[in-house]
Amino acid sequence: MGAKSSKIAFEICSVTGDYKVAEQGPTITLHLYDRDGNASPAFTLSNAFFQEEDGSIRDKFTIPLASWCKKGFGKVQKIEFWRSVEPGVEYVNYDWFCEKVIIRDRRKGLGGKWLYSYFPVHRWIHPDRHYYSFDCQVSLPSADPMPDERIAEISERRNNLLFYQRANGLPLELQALPAEEIFSQDTRWNIEKTKDEIIYNKGLDVDYASVDHFTSFDDLTTYYRAHSITEPLYVQRWPANPSGPEHDLVFGAQRLKGCNPFVIKVCKSIPENFGVAVEWLKPYLEGWTLQHILDARRLFIVDYSIMEGVECKNGRQFCSPIALFFWTERLQLVPLAIQLNQRMEEGAPIMPSDSPHAWLQAKLWFNLTDACYHLVANRLLHHLILEGIYVTMRKNLSQSHPLYQMLAPHFRHLLAVNAKLKEWFFSDSGWIAQNIQLSRKGIRQLLKKAFKAWRFDQQINIYRELENRGVYDSNVLPGYPYREDAMLIYKAIAGHCDKAARLYYANPMEAMKRKLMEDIELQGWWAEMTNPLEKGGLGLKGLPGKSGIQHVDELIPLLTNLMYMICVHGSAAWQPQFDEYGFPPNYPLALHGCLPQDPQEEQPLEASLQSLPCRREFIDTVLSFRLCQRQKGEQPLGEYELQYSHDQASMQILQEFKDELARASATVKSRNGHRDPLYIYEALDPQKMLNYLVI
Repeated sequence: MGAKSSKIAFEICSVTGDYKVAEQGPTITLHLYDRDGNASPAFTLSNAFFQEEDGSIRDKFTIPLASWCKKGFGKVQKIEFWRSVEPGVEYVNYDWFCEKVIIRDRRKGLGGKWLYSYFPVHRWIHPDRHYYSFDCQVSLPSADPMPDERIAEISERRNNLLFYQRANGLPLELQALPAEEIFSQDTRWNIEKTKDEIIYNKGLDVDYASVDHFTSFDDLTTYYRAHSITEPLYVQRWPANPSGPEHDLVFGAQRLKGCNPFVIKVCKSIPENFGVAVEWLKPYLEGWTLQHILDARRLFIVDYSIMEGVECKNGRQFCSPIALFFWTERLQLVPLAIQLNQRMEEGAPIMPSDSPHAWLQAKLWFNLTDACYHLVANRLLHHLILEGIYVTMRKNLSQSHPLYQMLAPHFRHLLAVNAKLKEWFFSDSGWIAQNIQLSRKGIRQLLKKAFKAWRFDQQINIYRELENRGVYDSNVLPGYPYREDAMLIYKAIAGHCDKAARLYYANPMEAMKRKLMEDIELQGWWAEMTNPLEKGGLGLKGLPGKSGIQHVDELIPLLTNLMYMICVHGSAAWQPQFDEYGFPPNYPLALHGCLPQDPQEEQPLEASLQSLPCRREFIDTVLSFRLCQRQKGEQPLGEYELQYSHDQASMQILQEFKDELARASATVKSRNGHRDPLYIYEALDPQKMLNYLVI
C-alpha cells in the first residue's frame, strides 16, 4: 500500500533479513497501538518487500494522515501484524524472515521533529499467527507486558531444537538444523563449488589429480605466483636454509603469534621423560647455567602428551612431542630440543646441532601435531561447545531478554557454520577429513580428551589461562603478542559486560538479587549448561555460580568469557590460518613417511619434500584455507550486521564499547609499529577481529 496524499502520518519500513523464492514478500495486515492502548485501523501492506528488476528491495510504506491519528493517538508503542491474503491476489506460500520494523511519525510535518519507533522481530513470519512487538522491546521475564506470547515463543523453540551425542564423552550437538535457522546467505560456507571452479579456471586440474611431490623448495614457493594464487605470509619468510637459525626464529615466533598461541608454558624443570642432558643445552644458554635460566623463567615447554594414543590414518605416522624453547637476550624465542614421543626409548631428542635434515624433520613433525591440535581442540571443540551454549540460550531466553539481545549478534550463522565444519571433519568426503593426518577415529579421540579437560573458568578466562601456563607476568616473554593484545581486548569486553549486567540487574542495586532470582529464563539457561550430560545438560564445568546466578559478579564473568571465547579466542585461532596452513612446509596438516630416528642422519634438505603433502593435497589445503579466509564478516568487532538492541541505555553502553575498541585498535597498531617484524600481530586488532565465528 502507499499513500497518494502528500500529508503522511507514518512511514513504515520492514527490514528483511532473508527471503526465499525471492521476488516478492507476503501481504501483511498491521495494527498500531499507542501508549494508552489506542488502536489504529487495520492496514494492509501488499508485499512486505518487493524485488524490482534491478534487484533492489522495496520495503517502505506510508500511512496517510486521517482523523483517527490527528488527535488522541500518541507515539506508537506496539504493533500487531500477521500474514494475510488480499482478494484476487495469489497467495505467496513461503516464509519471510523479518528483522525489525521501523516506524517514523511524520504527523508534525516536514518542518517538525519526527519520532522514531523500533520494533525488533528477528524471526520467520509464518502464516496463521499474530505477532506482537513493542518499541525498543527489551524486558526481563517478570516485566514482559505479554508473558503468554513470550512463553509460546520459547516453547516453540524447545520443540524444534533437540540435541544428540555423536559418541560418549563428546559435546552435545544439534540433532537437525531447523528450517527457521537456515538462511539463504549461509550458502557462502559451501566453498567446494568455488574451489572446483578455481582449479578448472587456473589450470590446476592436472596437479590436482597428481600424487607426486614437489621436486624443490623453489618449485613449491614459486607455484603461487605461477598460478596467480595469493601468497601466504610465510612463503616470503621461508629461508634458503630451513634447518638454520633463521627458520628457528620463525618456528619460535609461531608459539607466540601463530594459530595456536595458547599452549606454551614456563618450564620449571626438565621433565623426567625428556631425554635431554644439561650439558647438551649449555651451548645455547648465552653463558648462563640451566638453573639461572629456570629461575629467570626464560625456558619454556610445549608438551603434547594429550596426543599420545591418538589414531592416525593407515600408512601414516603420528607423534606426541615435547619441545623446549629459550627466550634469548635479543627478545626472541628459539627452539632448543624436540623429542617426538613421550617415551625416551622411542627416540632421542633432536637439537639444532644435529643433522640439518633431522632438525628440519623434527620441526615439521612437531608442527604437524600442533596443527592437528589447533584444528580439533581449539577450533572444532570450541565450535561444538558454543553450539550447545547457543542452542540452550535459544531454548531458554526470549528474544526480548536483554542478555539474548546482547549475545545474539555474536552467534550469527553459528549453526550453519558448524553444520559445514562437522561435514568437513566427520564425513569421508570432507576436505579436512581427507587431508588431516588423523583418522576420523583419531579426531573423535582427541576431541574427547580435550573436552574432558575443558573448563569454562580455565580455558576461556584469560587471567586464569595465562596463570596456568606461567606467562601472566609481563616480565615473562616480554611483548608476547597474543597475551598483550588479548588482555587489552578482554578488559574492554569485561567493562562492556559489567555495564550491561548492572544496567539490567543492579539498577537499583537493592533489587539485584531479586531480579536475578526472578529471571527464570537466565536460571534455566544456567541449569541446562551446567547439568551433567546424563541429565540432558551440556555438562560444562567451571561456570560462575554454585546454584544459579545470584549476583552480578557471577553474571559478568559468564558474559565476558563467552564474548572472549567467540571474539578473542576465535579471532586468534582463525585469523592466521591461511598464512600458517597456506604454506605446508611452514605448518603441515599431513606428512608422509616416517618419524626421524637418527639425529645424525645426513640427507639433502630436499629429501624433506617427500614428507610434505603431495600436489593434490597441497592444492586442496591451500585453496580451502584461502576460501575460508575470504568468508569473514565485513563489520569490525562491535559493529553488528544485525542490531538487536535499540533502547537508549543499551545503545549508549554499546557506543562506549565501540569507543573503547577504537582506542584498543590504535594501541595494537602502535604496538605493531614497534614490534620485531617476526612478532607483528594483527589477529587481535578490533578492526580485523570477528564478531562471530566463521568457517
